[in-house]
Amino acid sequence: MGYYDELPEIDIDLMLEETRLISNKVIVDVRTPEEFREGHVPGAINIEASLCARKNRPYIESILTDKSAHIYMYCFSGARSGMASAFLRQMGYDRAENIGGFEGYTGPVETGGAQ
Repeated sequence: MGYYDELPEIDIDLMLEETRLISNKVIVDVRTPEEFREGHVPGAINIEASLCARKNRPYIESILTDKSAHIYMYCFSGARSGMASAFLRQMGYDRAENIGGFEGYTGPVETGGAQ
């Protein structure tokens, strides 16, 4: 059994529906800029998971300026976003949460424009 077999099942559509009425939120796609341009959740910003590292703390803080905001993170399967949300919580973003994988997303999709 591999690492990905042990990931909890997270329904990204359900998670996004539950966040619909939250005003102080940021949806973060942690996939690569190429993946992001091919299609992402409308309104999401792109911060590649590989940038979620101690050396990039000033960069992350320049984009995610409100540490009290609800930060909902996703990737393709939920693995990268799980690691990225754990890193953000270590940085003081107490409301950073993994909402799963884009592979299970069935809502509208935007294309283009990676940050």
